[in-house]
Amino acid sequence: MPPLRRLRLAVAVAAALAVGLAPAAASAAPHADSLLSQGKPATASSVENSTFPPSDAVDGDTGTRWSSAFSDPQWITVDLGATAQVNQVKLVWEAAYATAYQIQVSTDNLTWNSVYTTTAGQGGTETLTALAASGRYVRMLGTQRATQWGYSLFEFQVYGSLTSAASPTAPSNLRTTTVTDTSVALAWNASTPGTGGAIKEYDVYQHGSQIATVSPGATSYTAPGLAPNTQYFFTVFAKDVNGNVSPPSAELPVKTLPSSDTTPPSVPGNLHATGTTANTVSLAWNAATDNVGVVGYDVFNGSTKAGTFTTTSGAIDGLAPSTSYTFTVKARDAAGNVSAPSNAATATTSAGTGGGGTNPGQVTQITTDSDIPWGLAFLPDGSALISERDTFQIVHVTANGQKTVVGKVPNATGTGGEGGLLGIAVAPTFATDHWLYVMHTSPSDNRIVRFQYVNGGLSGEQVLLTGIARNLYHNGGRLAFGPDGKLYATTGDAQNGGNAQDLNSLNGKVLRLNPDGSVPADNPFAGKYVWSYGHRNVQGIAWDSQGRLWESELGDSTQDEVNLIVKGGNYGWPICEGTHDHDGSCNNANFISPKRTFTPTGANSPSGLAIVGDVLFMSELTGLQLLRMPISGSSLPSQQAFFSGTYGRLRTVAPAPDGSLWLTTTNGDKNNTPGQLNNLILRVALNK
Repeated sequence: MPPLRRLRLAVAVAAALAVGLAPAAASAAPHADSLLSQGKPATASSVENSTFPPSDAVDGDTGTRWSSAFSDPQWITVDLGATAQVNQVKLVWEAAYATAYQIQVSTDNLTWNSVYTTTAGQGGTETLTALAASGRYVRMLGTQRATQWGYSLFEFQVYGSLTSAASPTAPSNLRTTTVTDTSVALAWNASTPGTGGAIKEYDVYQHGSQIATVSPGATSYTAPGLAPNTQYFFTVFAKDVNGNVSPPSAELPVKTLPSSDTTPPSVPGNLHATGTTANTVSLAWNAATDNVGVVGYDVFNGSTKAGTFTTTSGAIDGLAPSTSYTFTVKARDAAGNVSAPSNAATATTSAGTGGGGTNPGQVTQITTDSDIPWGLAFLPDGSALISERDTFQIVHVTANGQKTVVGKVPNATGTGGEGGLLGIAVAPTFATDHWLYVMHTSPSDNRIVRFQYVNGGLSGEQVLLTGIARNLYHNGGRLAFGPDGKLYATTGDAQNGGNAQDLNSLNGKVLRLNPDGSVPADNPFAGKYVWSYGHRNVQGIAWDSQGRLWESELGDSTQDEVNLIVKGGNYGWPICEGTHDHDGSCNNANFISPKRTFTPTGANSPSGLAIVGDVLFMSELTGLQLLRMPISGSSLPSQQAFFSGTYGRLRTVAPAPDGSLWLTTTNGDKNNTPGQLNNLILRVALNK
């Protein structure tokens, strides 16, 4: 240890033992509270060396200490052994203390809620009272050091009383009992109720969307109507009579059996063009027949799939002007049997009309991506930065398709579902400060950080906001700067609908931050990041010419939605899903209704959002299309679909500096294996 640090250590010990410094009421623990942390298991993000383990901060000895590595952020966690009512935390610092830190609690050591936050830590002894939190795990998360060293605690003391867990335990041993070509029969072991009351129901999820509610006396469910020879992912949650939700069961991947139906549909007849524009050919054909039933038609441009439709007509978009194309169509059934191709139909697009409009025109490929290109933000020079969800890399992409990896975000991790490296935003002041903002999943939460992007690399990470609960699904993740210069972030409910209505939770919200990570003084709820609430899983945000904020939101099992966001607005989830009333109490004047809904959720699943010329563009995941919706006043009276099935699942859409849209695909995004996919980054011209 450097001599100066030894001197500072001696001074700090004397100060800690003599008087102490406290940002909150510095009083002894209330008589009813017990010291819960002493001698309990402790873990930490790092140690300075092996002589300063985290266990030394919970040993009751102010002559020993935990000390971290010399970087931000760092944390120390104590496991209380059971759920506790946490009322007070006492931090006895060595000279290396935190100026910015949070006290967080968790029931499972994965999802964290912040119960105390400061940017004015004073060192010495800090006694934090009236926390009134509940959890088994308690953590000090340091985000800004006061010295050049790490974080160092003589003692990390937690006071309160042990309680039983309020929420039920997670359903265990999720398994299949029968698998057919179109159904999967599931079973699981019953959850144990917590103090919140008896088990009311089990909720069954498929790919993060609820598909069934099962009575508490039953621990099984059969999922019907599945596609043969197809991979599905199931999870189950328990809910008690007071609405407390368990952690999720382990996710169960199941592949349905191949179908016994091997008979293909008949050949669609009379394929012909019904109209052309500069970038579109409209087609129609006669219906095919099948021994079971036709479920769709695939149109091909040569050997390349150009579109997918469920009716006997469709438009192929994104074509080049003044160009001849030859198409065929094939029918398919639910078993995956495909007909022979139809007759060929040839059509020539008309001459181009020029750019500068809002109508999707020719599509060109900028480059490919072997991961999930999730977030996209443009730099002042017209090039873009893209975040890859599962590699945790940020990639620089030029307009001509040149790609360069600029860095990997530290401490980013996946969830086995929808978490990872998510949104990305370039500061409006980038030309002078070079700040790049990122939202990502960490081992303990979802968080917002920023880096300086200089000379093609990332440096100077600052952690701005932590404690956004993570889960397998419903992690939100979009970042964007508004016309007011504030940073907006979207969060999911972390698969707990109660979070969305809880103003003390960061989940199920649209959040608004100052660029330095502080809470704006004009936010609707004093001292809180919340801009709007009552959301399930917000995926896209964009502003119109009036500066109004619009958002796209994934529904549960009934309706997806697009909302016009107002300051402090409550959008109703989990009581309302779009305009659907879940429990008879959605007719509430305090809830704001969506401007457009989409049914069923399995056929749409909105993701990114962009606005050009007061026309809203929304990319769809399961819908496999881009929707164009002109804004009229405060409504969206119409929609038109483009690229239906042409490119598969569409993740992010963003207006480019040249007046076009950039569009990313997200095929294979349930894979969660970094760098093993084949996705596209596309340019969509916008014409008059």
